Amino acid sequence: MDYFPGYGLDPAGYRPRAPMGQVLKVFGGAKDGWGLAGWFLAVNSVLGGRRPQDLLATKPERVIAAAQDEMDAVARALAG
Repeated sequence: MDYFPGYGLDPAGYRPRAPMGQVLKVFGGAKDGWGLAGWFLAVNSVLGGRRPQDLLATKPERVIAAAQDEMDAVARALAG
């Protein structure tokens, strides 16, 4: 059985929200399930101290940008 977080589902049809797929694509395989869950739950400075899960439905473009910002920071750190 698979479990999905409520914030990632459209309440009208209980299908995944389209932006969720975009966020997952940005992270690729960089985060496992727990890493993704933690990221969505944690406050994010790019989102003005809000949590990605709180903005996914209303400001998905900001959540996608926050995910990209995190991956860009990882890339910069690895480039050293």
